[in-house]
Amino acid sequence: MKKIICAILACSMCVAAALSFTGCGCNNENSKKQTNNKSDGPGYVVPTTEPDLKDDNFGYYIINSKELMLTRYYGNGGKVEIPATFQSYSVSIIGHSVFNGKNLEEVVIPDSVTEIQDYAFAGNKTLKSVKLSSKLRVLGINSFFNCRALEQIELPASLKEIGTYAFCGTGLKSVVIPESQTLSSLPQFCFFQCESLTEVTIPVTITKIPADTFRDCSKDLKIKAYSGSYGLNYAKKNGFKYEELKR
Repeated sequence: MKKIICAILACSMCVAAALSFTGCGCNNENSKKQTNNKSDGPGYVVPTTEPDLKDDNFGYYIINSKELMLTRYYGNGGKVEIPATFQSYSVSIIGHSVFNGKNLEEVVIPDSVTEIQDYAFAGNKTLKSVKLSSKLRVLGINSFFNCRALEQIELPASLKEIGTYAFCGTGLKSVVIPESQTLSSLPQFCFFQCESLTEVTIPVTITKIPADTFRDCSKDLKIKAYSGSYGLNYAKKNGFKYEELKR
């Protein structure tokens, strides 16, 4: 219990830091170009809590002339299917904390989504099923933090970045890290306190894993990795059970 409380305090500090920014999270060089081009963007930055467009279930921030960021959820939980489009726009980003603690049970994310921001689905203890976008590139910090009922998830090969604590405190039992040309490392505390996690498959494309990535997981955790790979050497070096895979 003390460990969970420590994790929650650490995550709370991350939230406070994230919420100290007043912009929508897309104020980078690319968005500056969009802002300067009147045909591409709205020409202003607003908090993600103030949607430009909305319907009965969702609120959206206009990123540019083609894309939206989902920034609000007005529904009652249960099963949620995120739309790929709204009006003439494509839904490409799920914003910070949109579904945090919303009593979700099942989520279907369309292939239009390429980024899930920090804490997007955190705190949904009843969340059992998630279908990720096959084109997802970025999975934010604490994105599925404390989703205790989530026992399995399929990660797409399109992933480029997974945030710290992404699956902290989930009910995951087994995970296959996808073989990807864009994902070469796993972050710190990615699977922290996943006490039901007993099997992780690591591809040869992963070449960096911090020692605390699987901290406080099940004592029965077994890492499956290919002969001579970084993943297999990592398992041996850090005292994990392992299974040597053959190609």
